[in-house]
Amino acid sequence: MDPRRLTYFLAVAAHSRMAKAAEVLGVAQPTLSQQIRALEHDLGTVLFDRTSHGMQLTETGRALREHAQRLMVQTEAARTAIAELEGGMTGVLRVGIIHTYSTAFLPGIIASFSQKYPGVRLNVEVGSAVGLEQRILAGHLDLAIAFDPPQNPDLGADRLFEERLVLLSAKSPGEEAQACVSLASLADRPLALLTPNYATRRILDASLPAGMKLNISVEMDSVEALIELAKSGGLPTILADRSLTGRTDLVMVPIGPPWIRRCGAILWDTHRYQTAAARAFMDIARLTTRRAVAT
Repeated sequence: MDPRRLTYFLAVAAHSRMAKAAEVLGVAQPTLSQQIRALEHDLGTVLFDRTSHGMQLTETGRALREHAQRLMVQTEAARTAIAELEGGMTGVLRVGIIHTYSTAFLPGIIASFSQKYPGVRLNVEVGSAVGLEQRILAGHLDLAIAFDPPQNPDLGADRLFEERLVLLSAKSPGEEAQACVSLASLADRPLALLTPNYATRRILDASLPAGMKLNISVEMDSVEALIELAKSGGLPTILADRSLTGRTDLVMVPIGPPWIRRCGAILWDTHRYQTAAARAFMDIARLTTRRAVAT
């Protein structure tokens, strides 16, 4: 299969219009149309429905897009591997990290990596665990720091640390510190929690005994807002302790026993070549997070 035709196919799929795809690719529209029809002829199937709303992928077109995207990523990885052998560690490394780890661990990892490998430019994006997994599989990220186990079996995971879920609330003068709080005792306590789109919330929900429901007064998709709400003396919340490293202005009480745990991990696509820069970043991430957890 001609790689050039796959590139053309992916461009049309992305832009849904032949004219726009031709403009982006820098080719004449008739040439592009001819190449797409040639690809359909080679495969013996129709890849696009030609409608008044543009070029819409058929079922076989959607299947091809998934494989073509992966092939393009692997081709670029091969070029990178060759470049590493010829010219050392350079280029761009694309890393994702979930919101709650972006301040707890990321600064130390970036500082160490940039000092040791100044020839590599880091592109970092912050997102949700599910979104980062999808970005890795689509070839838009090389690595991500999120959770183990990942939801997609095509992702590898190297566990970096464990953390416990804690009840987070404002400090009160003269309040005696609690060593722990049982999950059952929270049943009637009004709480502000993350939405079920977040892994923390899903882990919490999965830990509830049969028939138990929490008294959820507020749901938010912002960790920072929940922390500020708890700090102001409003509703308490439940978050992971490692994401709160260094916070001395709040009361954090572990929930359990049994403790409710989640595991931070570095994720990658097992079907893709890992560059020397990616491997070096993984080593530094392991070292930095383990040092942070030990202190």
